[in-house]
Amino acid sequence: MNFNYNSIEAFNDGLFTPEVGSWAENKYEILHHYNHMFATGMKNRFDNRVYIDLFSSAGIAQIRGTNRFVLTSSLIAMNLPDPYNQYIYCDIDKKCIEALSQRVEKYFPGKKVDYIVGDCNEKAAEILSLLPKPSKLNTVLTFCVVDPFNLGINFETMRTLNKYRMDFLILLSWMDASRNEYIYIPPTNERIDNFLGDKKWREKWAKLKKENYDFRKFLAEEYVQRMMTLGYPDTAFKTLFPIRSTDKKLFLYHLAFFSKSEKGYDFWNKARLGGPKQTSLNFED
Repeated sequence: MNFNYNSIEAFNDGLFTPEVGSWAENKYEILHHYNHMFATGMKNRFDNRVYIDLFSSAGIAQIRGTNRFVLTSSLIAMNLPDPYNQYIYCDIDKKCIEALSQRVEKYFPGKKVDYIVGDCNEKAAEILSLLPKPSKLNTVLTFCVVDPFNLGINFETMRTLNKYRMDFLILLSWMDASRNEYIYIPPTNERIDNFLGDKKWREKWAKLKKENYDFRKFLAEEYVQRMMTLGYPDTAFKTLFPIRSTDKKLFLYHLAFFSKSEKGYDFWNKARLGGPKQTSLNFED
């Protein structure tokens, strides 16, 4: 994946570098397309464009089993012709934040960046406190990327962040859901309770399961409905983008985009359709 905006390309710089599957390149390319359009397209419309990454990782990753390296979401958002005015990076892994901060200082000096070590679900209020206060004389638009390895993002976190004008790109990890349904079904497990912000989802799922309904599709529909309570349209469900593994062609997750602006969905549709052609609503495998 090449980035030619007088910036950097991913390489082994000796700092802590996590591994990712080769399928992640698809995700990062789409994310790069969207960031480019968002940051440049909104440059003259808002006084402050803010980028938040709730699972920022280390900025560079190595493709598992290869000698190839890629920029991950946090550095992709900096590697733009029209960078954001402010960046907020959160990760529960201190090693990731330390490596990311060193990379930012070395390759993107002078940027306004805040780093938070900890669980983003516990740090939402702190993240909000770092955002500039919007006013008629200081307009603010925020893009928040939520890229966890599992269903570890709580809906209450989305509700808290929604106090600001914010677009979200959220990775919905259906591999986690498919593999661990039997773990999440018992009422003693609160993972999906927290993910959906609802403890009553089991009642609806018990009825649908008898009809051989797809568990992942059920969760996607439920999640979009929860986001609609925050003022986001159901367009998110119609524009889900599926990501599959490159070797086994397994359906891994969806990228779900949420915006209250038609322009946001215009950018998103161009970004997702500019990548590898896949049908949006695909819950097979």
